[in-house]
Amino acid sequence: MTSEPERGPAPAAALTDGAAARWAALPAEVRERVDAELGQERYARAFGLLREADSSIGIPLGRAIIEGRLPPAPPDPLADAEALTGRVAGVDGPVLAVEAVRSAEGVELTVTGADGRQVLTVVDAGTAARYLRPGEPADGRPPAEAAAEWLGRQAAAALGVPFRGVGGG
Repeated sequence: MTSEPERGPAPAAALTDGAAARWAALPAEVRERVDAELGQERYARAFGLLREADSSIGIPLGRAIIEGRLPPAPPDPLADAEALTGRVAGVDGPVLAVEAVRSAEGVELTVTGADGRQVLTVVDAGTAARYLRPGEPADGRPPAEAAAEWLGRQAAAALGVPFRGVGGG
């Protein structure tokens, strides 16, 4: 059974020292079954397997093991879009559009107002993964471009203004 990278269990190194030692002491087949249950988001079943294998694992330790095996929660892209629109408060005059423009650093998200253009943020290859699912974009665009377009469209919609992507669309 394989699990998706963003939802699969985290490596054991994410466990606290005490929980990591108890995890390592469990038989390999138990660890595999627990990880499989966690990959399916069946936390109670995973805890039950831990207790079956070692009845001295109580709720606090079981919870520490389970939480240590889970990947960290991904950042909320919509919260990032809201934070981006919050930066518009520093722009003089009304905002006319949100634009995505290629730059040496990646793709700049800018707002255009009566006094010109102001950079709000830069999306690069490293930050693009926050806004894209594994394998996106399917259309062959660079990840930074696709991610900046997604974020820019969210910000433009929140501001009620048009969005102009890297290609002008």
